[in-house]
Amino acid sequence: MNLMKVKGIVIKETPYKDNDKIITILTDKLGKISCMAKGCKRTKSPILANCQYLVYSEFILSKSNTFYYVNSASVIKTFYNFRTNFDNLQIGFELTKMLQTVTDENQDTEDILRLLLNTIYVLENIDKDAKLVVAAFKIKLFSLLGFSPQAYKCNMCGQAFKENREQLTTEGIYYDYVSNFFCCSECVKNLDKRRYIKVTEATIIAIKYVMICEISKTFSFTVKDIDNFYLFSQVYADTMTNGI
Repeated sequence: MNLMKVKGIVIKETPYKDNDKIITILTDKLGKISCMAKGCKRTKSPILANCQYLVYSEFILSKSNTFYYVNSASVIKTFYNFRTNFDNLQIGFELTKMLQTVTDENQDTEDILRLLLNTIYVLENIDKDAKLVVAAFKIKLFSLLGFSPQAYKCNMCGQAFKENREQLTTEGIYYDYVSNFFCCSECVKNLDKRRYIKVTEATIIAIKYVMICEISKTFSFTVKDIDNFYLFSQVYADTMTNGI
């Protein structure tokens, strides 16, 4: 039997029979995988803690033709305070549901795993607005997946937003969530505004920062208009997940 060692966090658990679970793990080497965890629901099981939602562990796995099995595991971080806080847990459900959609087996998810771990750590331990953290996570996630928002110029006229600071401040720019691009206020002034959301200069600056920063620095900023930044992230993430 070939054994493999991976680090990963459980992003979904599904009961199976009386004492087993099928757990979905976001790993550092194998992408997102589903594993059979036999006997993990027994109170004396050595892998009881490892197979719980949002517990980060080192796993020893084996694989049959079609399925992974958990042979043993050791806990790295339980994130206990995060998992027992209802508001944080709701955020966890939102983010892991998205990860289940956009990741797959044999995908390079090492950086995505780091991003998720950092996100949970910040929400658990640092006094940051949850809207800012969630918004930054989503924008950084899609940047890591190769889908960075094209927030540098108007897709219609080609004018660079950084060269039009007065317009950014007074009139704003717009995100077209149907076509997934940004455009200036001049280009959309006679168009149907129902397919656009207005984004502020502060939001554009925050988006640019999140796209290029190190993963460890993803949440090391503040933004003047958190609600607008959060609104953009929600609409952008919905647009991207519907296209994947």
